[in-house]
Amino acid sequence: MARDEPVRDTDGPAEPTVSDDEQNEHSILDRRSYLKLASATAVAAGVGTTAASAADGDYEVIEARGQSIRIDSGETWENKLIDFGDRNNITIAAKGSNWTIRNIGFTGTIPYNETIFGVCDSGSGTSVIENVYFGESTGEQPSSERSICIWVDPDHSGHLDVTNVNFNVPGNNGIYGSAPAYNGDGGTIALEGCYGNDCHHTAFRIGDCGMSIEDCVSYKSGTRAANRNIWVWEGNYGGGATVRNSHFITNGTGGSVVTNGSPNLTLDNVHTDDGRGDGSNPQHFVPDGCPESGEEAASGGSGGGSSSPPSNDVSDADEDLPENTLTVTGTGDATEYYIETTDELVADPNAGSLEVHDEIDGTSASGWVTTSAHVDGFRFVGDLHEVAFRQGSARVEVNGEVIDPDQYNGDEPSLENTLLVDGIGTASGTSYEFAVSGAVEKATVEGATIDDEDAIDGGHVTGGVAGWRDGFRFGGDLEELTVDGDARVLVNGEQIDPADYGQEQPHVLTLVGNGSSANYEITVDGTIETVAGDDSEDHATVSSGTTVEGSIERGAQRFRFSGTLTDVTFIDGSAHVYLDDRRIDPDQYGEQELLPNAIVIDGAGTDGETSYSFAIDGEVVTASYRDASVDPGDEIDGRSVTGSVDDELDAYWFDGDIADFRLRGNASVDVQYNARSD
Repeated sequence: MARDEPVRDTDGPAEPTVSDDEQNEHSILDRRSYLKLASATAVAAGVGTTAASAADGDYEVIEARGQSIRIDSGETWENKLIDFGDRNNITIAAKGSNWTIRNIGFTGTIPYNETIFGVCDSGSGTSVIENVYFGESTGEQPSSERSICIWVDPDHSGHLDVTNVNFNVPGNNGIYGSAPAYNGDGGTIALEGCYGNDCHHTAFRIGDCGMSIEDCVSYKSGTRAANRNIWVWEGNYGGGATVRNSHFITNGTGGSVVTNGSPNLTLDNVHTDDGRGDGSNPQHFVPDGCPESGEEAASGGSGGGSSSPPSNDVSDADEDLPENTLTVTGTGDATEYYIETTDELVADPNAGSLEVHDEIDGTSASGWVTTSAHVDGFRFVGDLHEVAFRQGSARVEVNGEVIDPDQYNGDEPSLENTLLVDGIGTASGTSYEFAVSGAVEKATVEGATIDDEDAIDGGHVTGGVAGWRDGFRFGGDLEELTVDGDARVLVNGEQIDPADYGQEQPHVLTLVGNGSSANYEITVDGTIETVAGDDSEDHATVSSGTTVEGSIERGAQRFRFSGTLTDVTFIDGSAHVYLDDRRIDPDQYGEQELLPNAIVIDGAGTDGETSYSFAIDGEVVTASYRDASVDPGDEIDGRSVTGSVDDELDAYWFDGDIADFRLRGNASVDVQYNARSD
């Protein structure tokens, strides 16, 4: 029978032993209180316990008070509810072969720097740990105070099945099972249907000597110190390690699948949010049969979880449900929430279960959630407009993705996406242009600056970087992106290829002759080219990639360009002008008479960037004069101009006089009056 041991001896399972570098990284191991019980004097297991009534599920209630309990070969220890109280310790050792621990629940706050279970099958049999729940209100554990739920001793040489164990917010490791592989007798462990919740060091730690993890979930909220969901160690025995049909969520805190050395590791249908598995879109759920409270575990009950992730697929019975899903999941505190959408909002029968205190009123809903097992689910049409917490806080997911509720404040449509143009480390400046289907605003994303030179017109943005970052938040989808330079572009933290977004030159300008002989000049603030096989190849010349000069009498000439059309001027004659699919008035895009004067800001040969601004008391437009570049980051606002040059040249046509001019940097400035007559 299992024994409650008041005396500890020096024999029995050895103190946990690890490599030198791990000892340095995790100094708690030389302070961990482990179990040395082999020759201790036995006393009755019932000491310090009380029995629950049959109506409560026939389990014993044990108050932790520093005692030790040992399970020997062939013994079964089951149906216990253990109360830590305020971090009181209890240690449970299982050694020998073919022993069983099952239906064990814990309440109270897990103690600092203690190992709760120390186990091994030191024979060639199979031992079992099943239906265990660690922690009811385990509390926040400082990173220096590390508790372990299950330690597997290096003497483990048989097999251990760990099934339906819920490691709910332990201080350190959920199960520390790697020692037999790299420092012990090579026993195997199979974890199945286990759940790790905010294990701030590692949830599941195994070696590659035939160990496995299957149908398990580990979740890190991102709100506390956390390192790994699983940690697989290279061992000395071969046999490999397998992780199958599992979901690991980091929320940006630590790694999902981490290895030590070069273990033989096989991943099969492993879903992570950090790209370290062989699948994506991990789901947060408690596996089927895994208990969700101490009382449930002690009474032999099992949780209401699922062996597979919640599905967003709509069954035949649900075919009329809105396609968007929203879930509100508790985080431990009683939380009152409010959500509002722009259109239809209904309960989701496939996620959670609304209760009497939860209410849907048209396009809004309110309700309460508490623990991580408490989920309220909805489906909706349109956009999510507002998320608010009247008390507490909760995890909110839309279509399986975690969102920041602060981005949904009911004032403006949510700008849930980020775009970063990263020019740090590039050799020269980069101009960029992009368009999104929703709203967009400048933002300090990943240390980005907010620059006046970057222009936003609806969902269309133009700008430039040179040794810094520009950041934006936007709603909807990124539809078009053009980048001229070496800067990287990241959307929601992931680097993207601009070639995947729209055409490099998405706009088409078409001139249709009306029978009169006409000479023209066209300028854009991006790049412009003639169209292969078109009359434009024979009758037009492109200068500096931004300006076209040509002639037309009959027929049609087409040009592709990026950026904005800034000038269409007919020096003589006329023609019909079409921008994409609509006819435009050329008078809105330039002057019929060319502006006579030029101003040139020349950064060639200078070290670093030069910024400038000036004002004209007449008209001003961008120019390709002297092969100048025209950058999206250079902006004309009425008669005022702002821009910058690095190792290039900017130019403008103007009439009248320069009313104000400011320069910061080493570029030279050249003003040419009546430049066209030179």
